[in-house]
Formats: sequence, structure tokens, C-alpha cells
Amino acid sequence: MKSFLIATLLILVTACSDGLGLPPAIHDLSPGVIESVEPVELGNPAPADPDDGDDDAEPRFGDQIVVRLEDGRTVILAYTGERRFQAGQRVRVHVSDLGVFLL
Repeated sequence: MKSFLIATLLILVTACSDGLGLPPAIHDLSPGVIESVEPVELGNPAPADPDDGDDDAEPRFGDQIVVRLEDGRTVILAYTGERRFQAGQRVRVHVSDLGVFLL
């Protein structure tokens, strides 16, 4: 009876926990490999005036990154951050309704 109670308690704790308490987004990461990185001009309909002193202007250039996920899907995204990616690099990708995030 004691072992049955312990087993039931372990099953209940496992069922109620969400995979070691990790945030839900961590479970949605898909591993993949970068196939290509190409510089692209971003489609900004109203380019910022460089003389107006606006430091928050949208970037005009970025990198188009093509990632082949291990499940066979292909993800294409425009990246404007400081980090540099290269073909063949292994990455993790989170795809959601808000966009694609590259880690």
C-alpha cells in the first residue's frame, strides 16, 4: 500500500509539472542548420532622413537567413541584429504567431 501511494504521488507530480518548470517557449524550440545568409535591403516605404537625428530609425539593410529545421520545414527570416550568422551554423528556432525567433 505504501509503494502504491508513493507511485501515485509521483505520477500526480509528474502530470502536474510542465517539464521541469521550463517556460512554454523552451518546449517549442526547433533545432536546425542555417543554409544561407544573404544581405538584403529591407522594404521600408518611408526611409528615415539621416539629418533629422532620429536614432530609432528602422534599419534599411539586414540579412536574409534560410534555416532548414530538423523536421524538414524551412524558415526564412530577415535579421537586423548585431550577431553574425553563417551557413552551416546550428541554431534553435522558435516559430510563433508573433514571428520567428532565432537563437
